[in-house]
Amino acid sequence: MFVVAFFVTLTVILCTPLIWWYLTLAKYSSLKKVPGPPPLPVIGNSNVIGKTTVDLLHSFMNLQDKYGTVVKVWLGPRLHLLITKPEMVEFFLNSTVHLNKSDGYDLFKPWLGDGLLVSTGSKWKTRRKLITPTFHFKILENFLETSFNKQINILLDVLLKEASQTDKSIEIHSLINLCSLDIICETAFGTELNAQAKCNPKYVEAVTGFLEIFTLRFFSAWLRHPLIFRLSDKYAKYMEYLKILHDFTNTIIKRRKEEFKLLQDNAKISEEGIKRRAALLDMLLEVSDNGKNLTDEDIREEVDTFMFEGHDTTTTSICFVLYAIAQNPDVQKKIYDELVSVLGPDCKKEITFSDIQELKYLDVVIKEAHRLYPPVPLIERSLEEDCTIDGLTIPKNTNISIFLYGMNYNKDVYPEPHVFDPDRFLPEKQGERHTFAYVPFSAGPRNCIGQKFALLELKTTIAKLLRCFEISPDPKNPPQVGMCSVLKSRNGIHMFLKKKN
Repeated sequence: MFVVAFFVTLTVILCTPLIWWYLTLAKYSSLKKVPGPPPLPVIGNSNVIGKTTVDLLHSFMNLQDKYGTVVKVWLGPRLHLLITKPEMVEFFLNSTVHLNKSDGYDLFKPWLGDGLLVSTGSKWKTRRKLITPTFHFKILENFLETSFNKQINILLDVLLKEASQTDKSIEIHSLINLCSLDIICETAFGTELNAQAKCNPKYVEAVTGFLEIFTLRFFSAWLRHPLIFRLSDKYAKYMEYLKILHDFTNTIIKRRKEEFKLLQDNAKISEEGIKRRAALLDMLLEVSDNGKNLTDEDIREEVDTFMFEGHDTTTTSICFVLYAIAQNPDVQKKIYDELVSVLGPDCKKEITFSDIQELKYLDVVIKEAHRLYPPVPLIERSLEEDCTIDGLTIPKNTNISIFLYGMNYNKDVYPEPHVFDPDRFLPEKQGERHTFAYVPFSAGPRNCIGQKFALLELKTTIAKLLRCFEISPDPKNPPQVGMCSVLKSRNGIHMFLKKKN
């Protein structure tokens, strides 16, 4: 009797996952004609996507090359449609129904809570409406005049010192990251962090470490499960990163709360050193009304979200644009000529909002660099209801993986996609492509709320840096490009900086 019971129990244990797997396959039977690698039971295609962020990017590109612009990929029991077809990208990004991010974004919640990046429904709509005015162009113009120029000049001093002390290449990502951190803290949160002077990279390292683990969990068949993750060798480091991230933000909010009491009647900078009004955090503190409308946790969610998106994504963008320019000396020369024509040769000279608008060639160069190196390589949505598009009936809860990086290398959209050609983005050329063939900051209702902020910081940084230095890549240390929540080089961005006379 015991033997029979034992074998019955064993059979149930072994068969239940397989039964569940085949029921899952049946749910998505309407997509059986969509190509993709054959999945293994339970683990799906997790065995073919690699173990690092670099492997992940390469595997997704290989899947696109092999199977086309719509690919069926199983990450454990979760089905993802890997989309690089512009018409389908438009459908999903423009949708007012399918607004929710996939459940993979829940892995951000221990850090970002229900901040704007991951929130849904009425909470997302309310917060989006609340925060949007803080990125009005007049506020951005003030940021440029009071913070961007100052912090980027500090960055130039750091780079000048580094370049004078070595004839080796310089890893610029870590230095630009500290500058971006100083800028977002000063502009959005009213806190002068002085990260560049202190050179304390703990917060930056914690962001990088958290995102590495986030990405591995996002695409893992096993590590998404809280219990399995807790037993993994990554858990202790993950918790250490979280503590650093939350302590950092809590310190900023506490400091600003104390200052805010003194600033409520002082909206401008004073010569006595009273800090100016910070657009985002001060607005959240005002709306909070001592916790009646926004709790301390609500405020921290949005501060964490904008701290992450306001410095890490922007840093990635600046570094890869510089790397693309460094690889193309003729383009770099044309940019320099335009910069001198518009701004003059002095790299420390204050740049104004109107100056930035005149840099037309720099604008098309940045667009082409973002094509090759999109700051956010992949966006995901979870379908709120069944939908039919392009002859496919896609069931509710399917994960739609919009692979922006892959779309940008589609040779049917961009001939010779690996060639750097800014002329692709001349006005007369852009009309030849589908509007959604290029969406580096996403598009539609959930587009990037801070894209104007990011582009202004990007253009100002490049305008100052390229009048000060001639840059070239280090052929012995090329970037190891991988896919986190943002595009990342695992070994940084190394280049040679030669001071201009």
